[in-house]
Amino acid sequence: MHIIIPALLIVFSIFTASCTETVTNTVIERDTVTITIHDTVSIPNIIDDTLTTVILLRHAEKDSQGADPILNADGQLRAQELTRILSNVTVSNIYTTPFNRTRQTITQLAESKGLTAIEYDANISAAQLANKVKAENKGKTAVVVGHSNTIPELLKSFSNNSFVVQIAESQYDNLFIASLHADKPKIVHLKYGKVTP
Repeated sequence: MHIIIPALLIVFSIFTASCTETVTNTVIERDTVTITIHDTVSIPNIIDDTLTTVILLRHAEKDSQGADPILNADGQLRAQELTRILSNVTVSNIYTTPFNRTRQTITQLAESKGLTAIEYDANISAAQLANKVKAENKGKTAVVVGHSNTIPELLKSFSNNSFVVQIAESQYDNLFIASLHADKPKIVHLKYGKVTP
């Protein structure tokens, strides 16, 4: 187990398909958000089918060249892993910015779910995008892929400004699950694929 910012949040890695149960160690209560800490997890067990749930992540690893870079080999592997770990999750919509790196991160996932990804403007405000996603996915599960600067802002919006996280330029392994309870949203922070040291 590693500790990352914020210091109260303990995260773990998802590497194998053999994890079938969710084990909760601790629940940390804050004013408007509950952060659940897990040892092992099956993502479908985290999701409450009666709630609006949003899975948020940054795009996978990209090439370092070009104005609109594509995923590199590590990024392609991470995109495959994303599809695998969400294989048993019913997804209603997938949202992506109109860049190669974000679209390629969720192309395989969208195809596996029979969905066409919905593109959104990377410059839209976090509040506008959060409201759009909530309105279009009431009681369902949506996936949003963005960038190291946009995903933290979205998480703040979904958690009523109570969940604050930074994503370093070198980090591609964060996966956040926001369960949008009316009074107290819950954010679960996971790591997937090849974990950044």
